[in-house]
Amino acid sequence: MDTRLGRFPAQTELPDPLKFAWPILVLPEMFTTARHLATLVGYFSTMGWEVFAPDLHAVIGQGGTPPLEKLDFEQLTELAGEAVAAVGRETIVIGHGLGGLVALKLAERASVKAAVAIAPLVPGYRTPLFMNLANRIRTWQGRPLNPPSGRMLFEFIADADVYSRTQIIKTLIPGATATAQDVLKDNIMLLGKGAPRLIVAGESDIFAPYQMIEAFAHRIGMPIVKIPGRGHWLIGGRGLERTINEIQRFLVRSLGRDLLLLYPEEWKSEE
Repeated sequence: MDTRLGRFPAQTELPDPLKFAWPILVLPEMFTTARHLATLVGYFSTMGWEVFAPDLHAVIGQGGTPPLEKLDFEQLTELAGEAVAAVGRETIVIGHGLGGLVALKLAERASVKAAVAIAPLVPGYRTPLFMNLANRIRTWQGRPLNPPSGRMLFEFIADADVYSRTQIIKTLIPGATATAQDVLKDNIMLLGKGAPRLIVAGESDIFAPYQMIEAFAHRIGMPIVKIPGRGHWLIGGRGLERTINEIQRFLVRSLGRDLLLLYPEEWKSEE
């Protein structure tokens, strides 16, 4: 359902029954929005999670927030942190692509219980997601980046359900230029301490190649799980179920019994 998290419009799913103690907040990839995460949100909800999907783009260029072409990674992270704070409770943050990098950064905050990056962009890698001639010109001009097109667009949504591809393409949006530059120049400082973190990556992802994500994960001391034969679109379609299962396993293992909303007699029955 439509709701608000502070100043952000948001999609919220509250399952019945609610099975887990902390909510999940999801963050999208560059060129996508919270709407593109609807399948991921729905899947988590059916498992008993309360889920929030804030629309951070709704406030960009307003109230002192820089316009899209000037919004850098630190400022994007602050917007996401504001949404987490608006939940009003400790929260699990899960992000896709660029949103995955933001999730990993937010894990350094006390209000975040755990963070998962799904196919995160690799700091320092010139990803073909936005590194083409047209976007290099737009960067030089100080304009927002264009979403992928042609073969890159095909690769971007290759693992999405066929019936959803047209809508995915129609609802892609321009990208944050300064944030993209921070990723390319490896201007993203991730500390080795904080809440439990996990990376889930597709074996065949050309936008964030598995070998490079693996090296990135090892560099910052973070566990990584490979999804065999899948590309970048792990938030729906053919890679979704395996991705969700790996995330669920990680959260239960990392957060333990406190994660589950069970009555004392239910604990006794399990012992």
